[in-house]
Amino acid sequence: MLFVSSQTVFSQKEKKSFLIVSSSKTYSAALKSAQSAANNSGIPMDLRNMYKDKEEGLTSSEVCGCGEAHGYIPRGRGDDGTYISIEYSSSFEGFKEGYYIVVAASGDKDKVALELNRVKKLNKSAYIKSTQVYTGCMH
Repeated sequence: MLFVSSQTVFSQKEKKSFLIVSSSKTYSAALKSAQSAANNSGIPMDLRNMYKDKEEGLTSSEVCGCGEAHGYIPRGRGDDGTYISIEYSSSFEGFKEGYYIVVAASGDKDKVALELNRVKKLNKSAYIKSTQVYTGCMH
């Protein structure tokens, strides 16, 4: 007997764009930049309960619904929008490794681009960078 499946395979990556305000090799400089960007732009800051970690760059001790702590989960997994966060570049495909990046918005490139002029008033070197973000299961 022969069984045929017509299952569609979906990619577990999505293209996301990030509005980058600044980048730094040190967390303290990134935090200072993030606080300044939030204060001067009116964009709220949300560090997503992440903190500096020597080995991973950033991490979190939050436990998800599965009962496990997953450490650092890069922005772009269902948390799109306009808010200031600090991310670790090594976790993003195609980003130069080892930098703390201050992100003001993430998501669809057209929506992120709407915030670019607002942020450029504060930091002329702000730019948008796009990459594939893993959105599959963390287990």
